[in-house]
Amino acid sequence: MKRSQINAAIDLAQQAMREHGVRLPEYAYWSPDDWRKAGPEYRRVFLNALGWAVTDFGQGDFDRCGITMFDVRNGTREYPAEGTPYGEKIYVLKPGQRLPFHFHYNKTEDIISYAGGTLMIQLYNAREDDSMDEALPGEVYLDGVRRPFDPGEVFTIPHGRSMTIVPRLYHRFWAGEGGGVLVGGEISTISVPKTDNHFAAGARRFVPIEEDEAPRWLLNVDYANFHEVA
Repeated sequence: MKRSQINAAIDLAQQAMREHGVRLPEYAYWSPDDWRKAGPEYRRVFLNALGWAVTDFGQGDFDRCGITMFDVRNGTREYPAEGTPYGEKIYVLKPGQRLPFHFHYNKTEDIISYAGGTLMIQLYNAREDDSMDEALPGEVYLDGVRRPFDPGEVFTIPHGRSMTIVPRLYHRFWAGEGGGVLVGGEISTISVPKTDNHFAAGARRFVPIEEDEAPRWLLNVDYANFHEVA
């Protein structure tokens, strides 16, 4: 991705959150110069990679496949005393923007719709070989209520509602076409995106950044360029 795309994505996310009364920790609004002044009291932020994340999943079309997220809280297995035993994200999706199909080996998460556009979620079970099972139905929980699903079924999640995604459940979600910018959230067990995500069709979570302009906001993957994080 280009740094200019990342800057614009975070600008849009901040605007959408502001419109819906969502506030983030103070460092969500810091410039790179502010980060250079951060002291050792921010060690937990660095260790747990709290902050902004933007990706196009290596697909090269951020408007159609991508997401802007802010990790509000999380922990690590390496430093259990330096984080929380759970994770929380706030995410923003433009109309029609979606994630690729993926599942998590270990993480359980609630995907939540807060405000703005319409959250859509599509589901498949995974086979033992990690491929997508296009024939096997399953069950899922919506706000604690069990619901059956057919393979490939699409659910519409109203504002204030959520879906629980268990390990090895293929899912993708997006903001419905023709609506506004969606602001949503995720509450989960610890998130370990480097090892716990399995994507279909060659997608990937971490992508190289082309520095076509200076960063206005840092991503959590940028912290190592500013501070010793371990």
